[in-house]
Amino acid sequence: MPDTRKRAREKHPGSKEELKEETIVKEPEDALIKEIDKEAIEAGEGKIPEEGVVRGITISEQNWKPKTEFGRLVFSDKITNIDQILSSSKPILEPEIVDKLLPGMETVLLNIGQSKGKFGGGKRSIWRQTQKKTKEGNKPKFAAYVVIGNRNGYIGIGYGKSKETMPAREKAVKNSKLNLISIRRGCGSWACGCKEPHAIPFAVEGRCGSVRVLLKPAPKGTGLIAESEVKKMLELAGVKDVYSKVHGQARTKINLVKACFEALKQLSRTKIKPEVRDQLGIKEGLI
Repeated sequence: MPDTRKRAREKHPGSKEELKEETIVKEPEDALIKEIDKEAIEAGEGKIPEEGVVRGITISEQNWKPKTEFGRLVFSDKITNIDQILSSSKPILEPEIVDKLLPGMETVLLNIGQSKGKFGGGKRSIWRQTQKKTKEGNKPKFAAYVVIGNRNGYIGIGYGKSKETMPAREKAVKNSKLNLISIRRGCGSWACGCKEPHAIPFAVEGRCGSVRVLLKPAPKGTGLIAESEVKKMLELAGVKDVYSKVHGQARTKINLVKACFEALKQLSRTKIKPEVRDQLGIKEGLI
């Protein structure tokens, strides 16, 4: 027995001796790393704090690698105003542009679907569920509609669809940032004339399918006289007093949301004379 053990040790050198040599080699490397970490932390380049900000840059912006022309200009701080991008004819292709130029945007999921209930009834839901019949069984899909806004003249809507709920919501949020627009606000009501941007400057109308949405300016203190989903959009856009009327099949919430968004787009497309702009107290963008 002792002879066999000797031969085994000769063929396969002891593992304990190799491990000791490895630890001796690794110890100075670990010490160097600790020293580098200490120097980096003292210089302000250490680990990311819990708040997620390093030198004024958020984690999402830190990992952002811009691929478009606008993205590179925003990343290098050559463009600091979102209106410079919205006034051009080029679209926004990266959601990180909106995250950096308009931080603190609020996100709201609209009730475009209906949950299952007894006897054909059910409550409104933020998920619109559809399913495809196949040989393997039913394959469901979920869709979501998101509205983002800063309550100060900027609003965007986005539609997302996926096999699961969370990816659908993420797609909708991303698309809403790519569809961002700025709207005009003012006091277009003849009964008010306060020249403050609490309402819209003039009546506008939007259409999608059979749905038509008409928005009219209201005097200060009236509130939002509108359908629930339209009210959510106007609140995020920064409009406080409005009369509205809906024609057509308003139960189709997707068409209703699109029609309201088209009506808000008309506020910026209409040409206004300078003297009328002062009378209505129009405010546009970050001006």
